[in-house]
Amino acid sequence: MNRIKIFLLILVITFTGIKNSVSDEMRMGIEGGLVYADMRAEETAQLLANASGSTVTYTYDEATWIGRLFADMPLSSEMSFEVGFFLTGSLDATYTISGASASEGYDARGVDAAAVFKSDDVFFKVGMHRSELEGVASLTIGGTTYNVSETISGTGYLVGGGLELDGSRIGLTYYSDVGGDGDSDMTMLYYGVMF
Repeated sequence: MNRIKIFLLILVITFTGIKNSVSDEMRMGIEGGLVYADMRAEETAQLLANASGSTVTYTYDEATWIGRLFADMPLSSEMSFEVGFFLTGSLDATYTISGASASEGYDARGVDAAAVFKSDDVFFKVGMHRSELEGVASLTIGGTTYNVSETISGTGYLVGGGLELDGSRIGLTYYSDVGGDGDSDMTMLYYGVMF
């Protein structure tokens, strides 16, 4: 997390300087929406059922909120370079077995960089991200609760696209390997404004 904070601070200082020198060209923006990810809750419930020999019931989130701040620097009329910071809410799942329960939750944060290709009002982007995936879990047996948390970090690629009209945009971005985990992908559906 400290590396991401340091990178974000350097990013803000750098882009503040660049924005002052090329203020007419560079744009800043904010995006918000929903992020969808497969928690594999059904697989986890089956593993718990196999291990305990009991029926396991479960509930889980399919989506949570996501926010993203970004800077877009034009390289030509059809291409720009974009750098951003994203943060998600928690995706949670709860499992219940006779006499015990377990829950897990995951949230993500990170920085991304992408080449953005534009044609009229349509844009496509491809790039990389460095992200952290934080997981917390608890297990309650006979009134005693055990808590575990873990954070992993790593890189992955991103691809996306959408429409940009009059300083606002709507789009979809796919992030692979969130936190460097090959099983942790997410898809962001968002609306954003640029200024």
